[in-house]
Amino acid sequence: METVIKSSPLKKSITARCIFFVIILGAIITFVNYEAFQRNLNARNQIYLTEIIKFAEQNIDNDDLAECARTHKASEKFNDLQNYLRSILINYNIDNIYIIDPLNVNPKQNAMCIINGISKTKPRDNHDKIYYLGDIFDTFLSPALMKELIWSKKHPKGIEFYYERENEKYGFYYTAYTPLIASNGEVYGFLCADMSIIDIRNSIANHTRLVLILIIICGFVFCYSFITWGQVYIVEPVEKLEKSVSEFAQKSHIQTNPSELIYNEPDIQTNNEVEYLSNSVTKMTSDIKTYAINLVAAEHKVTNLKENVTKLNVLAHQDSLTHVKNKTAYDKYVEVLNAKIKGETARFAIVMIDLNHLKMINDTYGHERGNDYLMGSCNIICDIYQHSPVFRIGGDEFVVVLERRDYDERDNLFKKLTDILGNESLYEGKDPWLKFSAAAGMAVFNPD
Repeated sequence: METVIKSSPLKKSITARCIFFVIILGAIITFVNYEAFQRNLNARNQIYLTEIIKFAEQNIDNDDLAECARTHKASEKFNDLQNYLRSILINYNIDNIYIIDPLNVNPKQNAMCIINGISKTKPRDNHDKIYYLGDIFDTFLSPALMKELIWSKKHPKGIEFYYERENEKYGFYYTAYTPLIASNGEVYGFLCADMSIIDIRNSIANHTRLVLILIIICGFVFCYSFITWGQVYIVEPVEKLEKSVSEFAQKSHIQTNPSELIYNEPDIQTNNEVEYLSNSVTKMTSDIKTYAINLVAAEHKVTNLKENVTKLNVLAHQDSLTHVKNKTAYDKYVEVLNAKIKGETARFAIVMIDLNHLKMINDTYGHERGNDYLMGSCNIICDIYQHSPVFRIGGDEFVVVLERRDYDERDNLFKKLTDILGNESLYEGKDPWLKFSAAAGMAVFNPD
């Protein structure tokens, strides 16, 4: 028997699982850190934009501005408000602040400009694409934002936020907006403030990369340390133990003499569970050797006992003269038949045979001739019922239990029996102890 070496040794298994653990842990930490950092920045920017909107809203005369939006004519308060919004744009870290009236969600002509701040990313003397009071926007805002503004115009609330992060055409930005309501309850426009989130996205990406690099470095150190420790204290000792056990198993497989079983104890001094396991295996192999020696000795005793029990069992259930089954065997067989009757699987017949003239032969010619008479009669019964158990239940009484083949042929066999044992003329000219005669009867079990 050759020792089989597994294709995935312990060292590779430990290495693979360490790497897998570090990858999963790194992915989880990176994801959690990314989400937490992003939520923190988003919350901070929302607070910042909320303060700007509230600050700007305090300087708006809604009725005057609503009239300017209706007539498309700037008032003195309108000019002051426009300058005020531009000062906010210059002094605060936002990209734009403006007031618009949403018209529809179509990409073109979707809103009317009331006041438009100038983006700090553009030169102040560049007036290209700058809208003024009454101008209609052309692809200035995304349809998604316009859809929210139109819904809010019908259902005005407080300050709300829009996050555009998947549209390259309109950029990546936060928008805070609040409805402007005149004294007559009409929503005539929205005050909006935009903040680019490109810097935020870059900050999140840089932070995530830094965390990932730290995780990779720490993971490499952890894997190297753990694998090195595992190699010294687990892998090499286990390999030694596996080699010794395999050699012992190979010897045990081909060894017929238990005294020749020898276990080569490996040199393992790790002071951990592997060393304890090695000591236990050493003791176990010694116990196996002792057990095998005792087992071989016990096997010889058991074999002798089995032979004796078999002989005694045969003698206990066999008639000593005729060698058919005796009354004890018959009583046990009756228990089997009763169980079959209860289980509704019984299908049998019983033949009762009572030999004639046995007492006369014993008294006249002696018991030796009576025994010849019994043996000859029993031979005839056994020859006829070759497939059924025959029992001697008394001095001259025999019982045959018919099942299977003999049961199917019961009438023919019974006729043959009575023809032979019921016709003494067949034995004319023979000695009395050879003139076999008997009275017989047959009963067939009927479950009904």
